[in-house]
Amino acid sequence: MTDAEQFPEKAVIQKILREKMITLAHQWITERAYILDTETTGLDKQAQVVEIAVTDTDGQVIFQRRLRPSVPIDKAAQDVHGITLIALRNEPQWPQVVDELIPLLISRPLIIFNENFDLRIIAQTAKAFAMDTRWLKQVQSRCAMELSALFYGATNRYGTISLVNAARAAGVSVKGKAHTAVVDCQTTAAVVRSIANLYPQLK
Repeated sequence: MTDAEQFPEKAVIQKILREKMITLAHQWITERAYILDTETTGLDKQAQVVEIAVTDTDGQVIFQRRLRPSVPIDKAAQDVHGITLIALRNEPQWPQVVDELIPLLISRPLIIFNENFDLRIIAQTAKAFAMDTRWLKQVQSRCAMELSALFYGATNRYGTISLVNAARAAGVSVKGKAHTAVVDCQTTAAVVRSIANLYPQLK
């Protein structure tokens, strides 16, 4: 006997939840949201952005820059994204890109895979350079990680799902080097679109 047969009410709840996530993904695509991703110096409260990218939901690059942080890059983070301080020695720092970046980030809703993390790192980066963070209150963010975990199911003890696992569940192939901001934006966009594409079946 399957779970659906043994617990029919659970199957109904799961079906309703999946339909809500499909509708939500469709809404995000319809509202022409941007996708944002960052690579960072680490995970702690001093971590900063070392690469930031924005694409549209078709994966077209709108903005991409590497940034020189004011703190070292943790070895664990460097092992993931492969970005070194030496490689960033001629790159701009946060104050040099905010005038171009901020209007972009508040112009449309932002889809972010793990929105809490990326927005925290952006805020920390701004504060590290004594820059204003009040504009972040204008950001309309949507969390693709939460959407994916509710649609496909959590795959870790935190009750979430990684972008790699979400892409695998969606049947999306990562085109390029994972853990680069642009490729992660494009992968996130493809995952959200794969869920949104189921919307006609709800009618």
